[in-house]
Amino acid sequence: MDYIVFMTGLFVPVVALFKRELLIESASFRVILIISVILFIVGIALHFTYVGRNSSSGALLTSLMSLGIYRVLRKIFIKRYRHEPRDTWFIWTSGLAADRLFNIVFFVGSSWLATLNALVMWELSQRGW
Repeated sequence: MDYIVFMTGLFVPVVALFKRELLIESASFRVILIISVILFIVGIALHFTYVGRNSSSGALLTSLMSLGIYRVLRKIFIKRYRHEPRDTWFIWTSGLAADRLFNIVFFVGSSWLATLNALVMWELSQRGW
């Protein structure tokens, strides 16, 4: 179950990986925001149940956090480079260094955030919270 919970927490990075424009369009962004808020609430609620006490339910908090991180990084990127960050997966043309850096920071940061959230929530449950 922990693998499913962990991968569900990476909902926003998976959307960014396969269909990034959904995070930009306002109608689809609202749907993703609602799903992320629901996952966040479920992650908090699971933490206080017997089932979620010894699981990686903290990873569900990551969806909302990584959505916020994406929006902030995107706003900074657009302000600095005046274009949307592009997907650089298997694209080796020159001139995409800033886009590559954006992708590395977002995807690696989101993965670490999911791991950190899961570990912190597990540690809190072990200490009686």
